[in-house]
Amino acid sequence: DASTHSLLKRKGWCTFTKSFRYTSREQFEADAEKHLVDSSSDYGWSEERPMYGWVVGSCDFYACDDKSNDELIAERRMRSLFELTKKCHEDLDGATILITGASGMLGRALHRLLLDSSSSPSSSSKYTIIGTGNTRLQVDHCSEYFSPATSDTESKQKTVQLHQLNLLDFDDTTEFLHKYNPDVIVHCAAERFPDAFETKLEESMKLNVESTRHLARECQRLAEEKEIANNKKAGPYLIYISTSYVFDGGITSKEYPPYHPNSKVNPLNNYGRSKWEGECAVRDILNNRTPTNEKEGAAGGRGIVLRVPLLYGEDCCDLSESPALDMMKVFLPSSAEAAAHTTRKKVDHWAPRFPTSVEDVARVLQLMIDQILENKFPAVASSSGNTYHVASPHRTTKYELMQLQTKLLNIPASQVTERTVEDSSGPPKNSAPRPQCTQLDCSQTWKALGLNGVDEQFEFVSLEDGMKRALIGFPERFPKK
Repeated sequence: DASTHSLLKRKGWCTFTKSFRYTSREQFEADAEKHLVDSSSDYGWSEERPMYGWVVGSCDFYACDDKSNDELIAERRMRSLFELTKKCHEDLDGATILITGASGMLGRALHRLLLDSSSSPSSSSKYTIIGTGNTRLQVDHCSEYFSPATSDTESKQKTVQLHQLNLLDFDDTTEFLHKYNPDVIVHCAAERFPDAFETKLEESMKLNVESTRHLARECQRLAEEKEIANNKKAGPYLIYISTSYVFDGGITSKEYPPYHPNSKVNPLNNYGRSKWEGECAVRDILNNRTPTNEKEGAAGGRGIVLRVPLLYGEDCCDLSESPALDMMKVFLPSSAEAAAHTTRKKVDHWAPRFPTSVEDVARVLQLMIDQILENKFPAVASSSGNTYHVASPHRTTKYELMQLQTKLLNIPASQVTERTVEDSSGPPKNSAPRPQCTQLDCSQTWKALGLNGVDEQFEFVSLEDGMKRALIGFPERFPKK
């Protein structure tokens, strides 16, 4: 009894929603980051006794004996050991983060990450997160990445309701921003498929360029209003998601990868041009030095451009959502009969790609957001003009990636040969032009985030692990088209 023992104090409580039994060593070890049991300890896996996991529900602290206004938080150190520390109330407490395109791959990953961080009792990041969408307003969030149906599915997946926001309705957008008054806007919404872009050019340009320009203007307007009102909080920061397709691979510019933020741009297709024009709108409106923004960050503004390469999601249920997964559609069961009567699908083996998990990009964005709210970004001033790159270092072609995917799924080599063929002939024909290689140099990003030391390097998921997660449950998980 804690009340009769001088060395024990009751600090708080927690509830458990359920317990479950581990059925295999593999399942137990896969949960190592949750139960934190050292495999060599007496509590490690044993075939001789049943092994159970307990799912934590809610938890809280009793009234603190400390008379200060600081709140105690518990940070887990090992298994059942927690360190009680005082929570410092920084500027990020109560900050509002707005995510456009929260139904898309990157928007979903960031929305889920920020919601999880904000609701975690041990997290120091407490935000109000507003995810928006236009037509798809209900999305499923998985706790980590997609998990196939199990008895524990309910605890790993939940449906999240998004706020409806049509970015092409500028009056509605203005009203929405003034209502929620965000501190940071992450602009993920875009038409991001080059070929689809060409089929609806006017609408796509308006979404990628004009909606971005309008968001930037409204951010500037909100900043000016706060300055007039002597509001100590700065106006909203706008993080604009752009693409490596602003570069041409050297075909015309004669500037070759890896590309730095200040490298010469020369987009080859309308999608790349639209993202470059969006970048220019953000810089022109938010990063030109004025009395309002001259002290806003080392680069002189509240507009941040983040360029990314080919992305893939670990929670996708539609292979068409990412070109890094799309070629696997030919191996869906419904494709077998059709494949036997058609020519083999050509898979690109000409262009080097750097497939990057949206989970990794979301983690970088969270670091950036936290440091912005703490007035610590960028940690090191640079000449990049508030433009940064995030890309995995793992290089592959789509054909090599497909070979890895089929190997992970134990698809017979004979089936791969029957249904696909490598294509090394050059740029894709009958589609929007694409550069061969647009590898991004991320060194300025790591410096801006203060990740310069050997022990502070950002670690991307390996391509093999990322693809394992992205294809869990194949083929049942994906619609058969």
